[in-house]
Amino acid sequence: MKNVGCLLSLILSMSFSLLLTEAGAQLKKVRLCAPGLGSGIMHAYIAKERGYFAEEGLDLDVLVARGQICTMALLNGQMELSSNPNMFDAMVAGKFKGKVIYVSAKTLGHRFIVAPEIKNFDGVKRNHIAVSTFGGLTDMLTREILEQHGINPAKDVVLLQIGTPDVRYAALKAGSVKAALLASTQALQAVKEGFRELPYQQPPWLSSPITAGDEILARQRPMLRSLLRAVEKGHIFYGKNPTTAIELIRKVQRIESREVAKQIYDDDMLRHNPGGGLEESSMKRVVDRAREMLKIQRQVEPSEVFDLSLAREVETELRTSKWEP
Repeated sequence: MKNVGCLLSLILSMSFSLLLTEAGAQLKKVRLCAPGLGSGIMHAYIAKERGYFAEEGLDLDVLVARGQICTMALLNGQMELSSNPNMFDAMVAGKFKGKVIYVSAKTLGHRFIVAPEIKNFDGVKRNHIAVSTFGGLTDMLTREILEQHGINPAKDVVLLQIGTPDVRYAALKAGSVKAALLASTQALQAVKEGFRELPYQQPPWLSSPITAGDEILARQRPMLRSLLRAVEKGHIFYGKNPTTAIELIRKVQRIESREVAKQIYDDDMLRHNPGGGLEESSMKRVVDRAREMLKIQRQVEPSEVFDLSLAREVETELRTSKWEP
């Protein structure tokens, strides 16, 4: 009888394992390409770890690759979704038929860092400023910030193409430039080392927007709604559980210092946008900026490149049901 009982237990255990495997196999795989492991994608990692995607019958795979690779992957149908802001430019230019379906943050988290001897924006004049590449994100934002403070980017300063945030930070430390927009990680380290931050008014900007093609929106709208429900749950959890969120930042972004991870999290909270929405005026602003940058003459309506209806539906549903993480 003892042997029979052991055999029965083994059979039940194997059956349970097969059921789990079968359940796992039934999850629909969805692929999202992200240009980096920055803050804009953290809520998706939270949602995956908390099992929110699995609850929706989904298995989200996040591929981290250069922006250009993410763009090509979505254009060629190798990915269902992208959080690469460059996809928005491609849509405005008419090179990709798709929509932004979720806005992770309404502004960027970059900080304007200057040499210790510069006290204000007037001190930036006649100096070199590092940007990533001309026409790129940091170039456009740097120009807007300078214009906010009465500085003509074409006459009053010299903009230099330097590259990624770590390279711009290195140029700042070496004295090759006197100012640079830096991502949170490098900016917080720079301030700790004696560099100065000059605050500015954050203009509306798309940060890690989730983009889907028109074809998948037409064919798989229920799936996208389920996906956004998981994303919004992860976003809400991220905002309400700082301890867990900070540890996830350390793990995903490979940051040893809890202090630095906490500062990054605090920066995120300034831009926290768990509903994934965006005001009509801000939509128009980001569309017009992209048109200007790309030198597009034709008028582009926000409805051509935004469909935030699913995000609004999910937000209303979670609020009505009083969902809590």
